[in-house]
Amino acid sequence: MRPMGRQLRPPSGVSRRSVLRGALAVTALPALAACAPAAPAPDTAALTVTDLAGQTLTLDGPARRVVTIPLPAASMVVAVHGGPDVLVGMNAASLAAMRSSYLGAVHPQLLALPSDVAGSDFAPSIESILRLSPDVVIQWGNRSSGIIEPLRNAGLRVAQLTYGTQEDLEGAALLYGRLLGRQDRAERMVTGMRERLRAVRTQTPGLAAARPKVLYLRTAERSLTVGGGASYNHFVIDLAGGVNPAADIPAEQAEVDLERILAWDPDIILVGTFDAATPATLYANPALAGVRAVRERRVYKVPVGGYRWDPPSQESPLMWRWLAGLVHGTGAPGLRAEVVAEYEFLYGRGPTEAQLDTILQTVPNAGSAGYANFGR
Repeated sequence: MRPMGRQLRPPSGVSRRSVLRGALAVTALPALAACAPAAPAPDTAALTVTDLAGQTLTLDGPARRVVTIPLPAASMVVAVHGGPDVLVGMNAASLAAMRSSYLGAVHPQLLALPSDVAGSDFAPSIESILRLSPDVVIQWGNRSSGIIEPLRNAGLRVAQLTYGTQEDLEGAALLYGRLLGRQDRAERMVTGMRERLRAVRTQTPGLAAARPKVLYLRTAERSLTVGGGASYNHFVIDLAGGVNPAADIPAEQAEVDLERILAWDPDIILVGTFDAATPATLYANPALAGVRAVRERRVYKVPVGGYRWDPPSQESPLMWRWLAGLVHGTGAPGLRAEVVAEYEFLYGRGPTEAQLDTILQTVPNAGSAGYANFGR
């Protein structure tokens, strides 16, 4: 699990817009494919890429062996590439998430990949990484230089990732597209995000002053950790038409006590995917019985598909639709079909009805209001 630190910005003189442009520099974008394309032919032309920390790196050609250290990077690299064959190593926490995800089911070979490339603090295991002979290593760029320099000192090429905002998410997709020679897929992914962002925003004004209070609990099993005003969850709640009662907390996440939740009295509670808590966990807690969301059975476990839906990822547009359906009380009609179409593009195969039930947490959410036919 990644400690959610404050996001740093690119070095002085490097704008966010220029960083995003740099991810696509050097060659023009190919025409967008109508469906997931086949693996590209080998390309030996050297390429220079600007990462999300504003640093440049040069590869001999599109990367064919990638090691990822940040938790969300593994699944997104697979999605941007259009297949699992470029990923040769990942963080142990990424592998743990993959074991219980749709991505692990559709590409089981990923579950056999080495996962000893870094410690829980993201400090790289240089010997383990060198054994994998990667073309590039994806590492956090908004933490200390102590997790970057050992990689460079070992002669490894490093692409730095920043994380936490929608702009970061789009930038990561474009960066991976450039590194992998899959700009067509990356651009299609980002274009789709922007289109669906606009679509969800058109629903929000209709709520006017009736916006419900939506509380995101990153953890709820042993401790209560909420998404604060600096979190991506805050962005998603606002986008979907809700109000984050924890918005005044100036952090991405913070542990709170029970009394704080009672005072907030949220209308909807989202149970995150970073521990085993479910709506039943909260419904069974007598201390929470007076909270409106518990009393009205509006507590919901966040879905897990190819990756978790609560942090930013290639599946975030599906999270926006899911939450908007809860906030607006519409039941997100057509969401299940949208998941199938999206996964066919991202992972090369759409889920079955049974897999859709698992992804959308149909069993954990069965006792919650309005979920019987959700997404149909």
